[in-house]
Amino acid sequence: MGDVQLPVEERRLAEATKRAVQAAGGGKVCEDETGLSDTRISCFCSKNDRASISIRNAVRIDGIGAREDGHPHILNAMASLLGAVVIILPERDGVEPCLRTGVMALSIEVGDVSRAVSDALAGTGEDGAKVTPREAQAALDHIADLERATAKLRYQLEHIGCSSKAPP
Repeated sequence: MGDVQLPVEERRLAEATKRAVQAAGGGKVCEDETGLSDTRISCFCSKNDRASISIRNAVRIDGIGAREDGHPHILNAMASLLGAVVIILPERDGVEPCLRTGVMALSIEVGDVSRAVSDALAGTGEDGAKVTPREAQAALDHIADLERATAKLRYQLEHIGCSSKAPP
């Protein structure tokens, strides 16, 4: 079972599982939540072990993880491998959304994408004017953030379109 060289996609899932376990509070918390041993959970986090977490347990662990960058970690990794993006929609708590905040978030993300791509093309990076895999991944990470910001703003506007009152 252990000490094999996994394909890149499986290593990405293992890394995401490790981040999700950490965000959830560690192996003991996940052990209590899933009924799996801490050792078994560690296998799921290893880039050198073929063991994979079940979808059921991935949902449980991602669900108890802290809301930090990249959360839900496992689901985001799965979606990325399938060419999709996961967007956590804002909770509807009765408070009207602030469109200014949504537009500002969108502007920041556009700037981050533009900067990442421009820096990669400027020729000052690690491989001159040729975009490296690391630079491409950094730009893709910013693009995923941009897509999330766009989807959240769309969600806010659609909510407004269905109601009679617009936010500030």
